[in-house]
Amino acid sequence: MITADSEAFARSYDRTALRVHHRLQDDPGLTIDALVAFAASHPEDLVEHNLGRVDVALPSGDAPRLGGSGADVLADIAENGSWMVLKNVERHPTYGALLDRLLDGVEPLVPTGEGTKLRREAFIFVSAPGSVTPAHTDPEHNFLLQIRGGKTMHVGPFDDERTRSEALERYYAGNHRNIPQVPTGLEAFELLPGQGVYVPPDEPHWVQNGDDVSISLSVTWRTPTTERRSRLWAANHQRRERGKRARTPGESRVHDSVTLARSRASALRDRLPILS
Repeated sequence: MITADSEAFARSYDRTALRVHHRLQDDPGLTIDALVAFAASHPEDLVEHNLGRVDVALPSGDAPRLGGSGADVLADIAENGSWMVLKNVERHPTYGALLDRLLDGVEPLVPTGEGTKLRREAFIFVSAPGSVTPAHTDPEHNFLLQIRGGKTMHVGPFDDERTRSEALERYYAGNHRNIPQVPTGLEAFELLPGQGVYVPPDEPHWVQNGDDVSISLSVTWRTPTTERRSRLWAANHQRRERGKRARTPGESRVHDSVTLARSRASALRDRLPILS
């Protein structure tokens, strides 16, 4: 259901974005009417929406929003200028089965042997004409699949290693995923229904919606490698807070192992009761 050149995907995997194709644009569960009905029963804490005319750089994540329920906002999204994400839709049997079918089909293409089974999640984005999703990073491997309308995904690396380290340490320490600076030289992927893009973990990206309502499905997964890196970025933030040097994850396997061991030991000490 997701198609990509296997050799190109192997070269891009965990490194760079890659255009892909899919056959979901006519799925009956991904129409506006179906999503309005779904949003009415989906937990409100898993429905995020705000006004979509925002700056590309919005590090705080504080965008203005309309009142009302997610279903109400979604029903009028062609006119109200909003951007919306329905989170963790895999909790619903229909969308959970769709997620598994998609990623089971991708599994043979994953080159590292880690597969796609760890923490599979799915998100549905619905955007008013002209909406912007500010520049940010995500911790997962991601296929963003365009269902309705058009949008442009801008994606690429940070400008330099220092900026990358600062942004990822900040995010994995618990701050907002939006990044303070938009990298230069990002590649623009024009997406129409039936098209998509693979985005590797921690790769900066932002989205500009087209002139119609857009619906996109994001299917994601994590791996032991992504989970290890996330713990290392968080540990690096703690080390720098204490005035110590931190190395980029992957620079030294020995240093990574020592950092993770120290982080686990520190977390264990924090959980132990204080004995008098």
